[in-house]
Amino acid sequence: MTVTPLARTLDQELVALARGASLACPVCSEFVLHMSGAYGLAIACPECKSILAEGHAVPELALPTVAHTG
Repeated sequence: MTVTPLARTLDQELVALARGASLACPVCSEFVLHMSGAYGLAIACPECKSILAEGHAVPELALPTVAHTG
């Protein structure tokens, strides 16, 4: 039996995010939020503020703040 590498490309990660198969941000690995509204579908990370959205315009999103303890 051979072991197959599990490394994926950025394109594969983004497709997995869009399908809902992945919940991890490709930038910082935190959980992402799937949001929809007047701007369409957007997937956003409240930690690093990265956004994956439909279309060319970047939507204005009110992301919750992440509380840091310590």
